[in-house]
Amino acid sequence: MLTSIDYLVVLIYGVLVAFLGYIAKLKVKNADDYFAGGKKVPWWIAAISHHMSGYSAFVFVGMGTIAYGSGLSAYVFYGPPIFISMMIGAYVWAPRWAKMKILTPIQFLEQRYNNLTRQFFAWSGIGIKFIDEGVKLYSLAIIVHVATGWPLQEVIVACGIVTIAYLFFGGLWATMLTDFAQFFVQFAITLFLVPLVLKAVGGFGGLLAQMPAWQRKPFSPEITPIFVFVYFFVTLLSYNGGSWGLAQRFYSIGKPKQARKAALLSGALYLVYPLAVFIPMWAAHTLVGNIENPEHAYVLVAEKILPSISPGLLGLFIASMFAATMSMIDSDLNALAAVFAKDIYQRTFNKNAGDQLLLRVGMLATVVLGGLTIAAALLTIQMHGAFNAMIQWFAAILGPISLPLLLGMIYKKPTWRGALLSWLFGMLTFIFFRFAWTPLTGFATSFPLYTGMELLVSFLVFIGEGQITKRPPEEEKRVQEFFEQFE
Repeated sequence: MLTSIDYLVVLIYGVLVAFLGYIAKLKVKNADDYFAGGKKVPWWIAAISHHMSGYSAFVFVGMGTIAYGSGLSAYVFYGPPIFISMMIGAYVWAPRWAKMKILTPIQFLEQRYNNLTRQFFAWSGIGIKFIDEGVKLYSLAIIVHVATGWPLQEVIVACGIVTIAYLFFGGLWATMLTDFAQFFVQFAITLFLVPLVLKAVGGFGGLLAQMPAWQRKPFSPEITPIFVFVYFFVTLLSYNGGSWGLAQRFYSIGKPKQARKAALLSGALYLVYPLAVFIPMWAAHTLVGNIENPEHAYVLVAEKILPSISPGLLGLFIASMFAATMSMIDSDLNALAAVFAKDIYQRTFNKNAGDQLLLRVGMLATVVLGGLTIAAALLTIQMHGAFNAMIQWFAAILGPISLPLLLGMIYKKPTWRGALLSWLFGMLTFIFFRFAWTPLTGFATSFPLYTGMELLVSFLVFIGEGQITKRPPEEEKRVQEFFEQFE
């Protein structure tokens, strides 16, 4: 449990974050600043922010379940797929994002396809994103709940309100500045914990020795090669812009070569840093013993090790987790608010909306969407934990929404029909293999089956439609002009 010194550290950290929010507020003059950092974000800040936006409390809670139960396969499942995805994205998508003069990650869909496609993906993308946001907020609440003993539901609501308030005033700049500051704090505290944990279990050799033989293998009954293979394509889409908040990191830079460097740096960190997160979870069996709820593994190890070194370290750890998750949720909420204000409100309801009105609409949308995020986090409790909610729902249905978005930046031939049909048949495939496969065949369904089939069908429909459909001349001209900006 936290001591009075720990609470003091959390308070001081909170004041620092609030100060960064005030600095960010001074940078926000218009909607471009609020939603895209004015296209002036330095690449190294964007890189750190992109990387830290992938390290919400979910990694320490949801992935903690896998690391505690499955051993080394947790790293194989998490680190290398994201690293490879970012190495590809650095040369394929990051420069393209930076070349487009956009305020939202789907704004370009109207020129690439048409306004119907833009509206369709705006509404459906906002709808699915709350699963992801709820899991992150739930994971943060688990850490605070375990460290303080406060009721989980109340912690979810309180953390959600603080997160919304921070984003409301500072926009994208607030999340990026917080990312950059807490990068050093979180890295320092987690890297500090690693040698202490290794010393307590007799070094890396001792760590491996205390793990069952099957946990020392690269794969496990839960994390199979086919599971990792399918999940790689999910990360390829998500980390290169399928998750809208991560796309913001690239187009907020505004310079293609700088965006490429940001992607490369973020990807390189994903190859190394996950080990610092997973080592304490792998040692939890020895240091803490049997843990009834594996989602608590990392926090229980931190509670055992950190207070014995210095008072206040546990509070610093909790504060860094709060900042990391708050920043990640804020990043996504900012992207969702941008889509609502620019792609839905202005484009559909008020085409003459000025910059200041868009800013106010975006801020109001932040509050409403934040409230829905809190509701999604409360619902995650009923979904049997963060990892199950993330894998079985968000990761599973991300493909049909993000595939036409990202592939539409590369392939010219598919039309708006291909984009919509790709979404439709992908979702129908997911529903069939997720809910109808077992009753009809008697065979068990699984994440690799329903997600892999969904991705395959979405891809084939999107590419296939482009081979058989011809655009009218005026549409062909518009699409050609869209691709000319990438040359």
